[in-house]
Amino acid sequence: MTGTWIALLLVASLVWAWLDALRAREQAIRHGRALCREAGVQLLDQTVSLHRLRVARRDGLPALVRRYAFEVSLDGSDRHRGHLDLGGHRLEAWSLPLPADAALAAEPAAPARLTRHG
Repeated sequence: MTGTWIALLLVASLVWAWLDALRAREQAIRHGRALCREAGVQLLDQTVSLHRLRVARRDGLPALVRRYAFEVSLDGSDRHRGHLDLGGHRLEAWSLPLPADAALAAEPAAPARLTRHG
């Protein structure tokens, strides 16, 4: 009987972890869209993926910090990398290329980046 309860608890834990990961990815896509809209670049939705997962202290307690990497387009025909960090389900840091600075840069392969680390 105890083995059945342990198995059910394990399955429930795996389902919870999977749903939490899906919810975090959806939040990353929402935050990415908002950040890209503000920066004037296009988020390529299908490129959002978990890049790194680590445990860090937030308010004295351990929390998962997920880094999602994605690609953006400045003019519809190029691709540049960006990322954002979610601490728990809160946006903590991000990095995006800037289209206005990219047009002024001498090297189009190296656009300026908007970065916030909190």
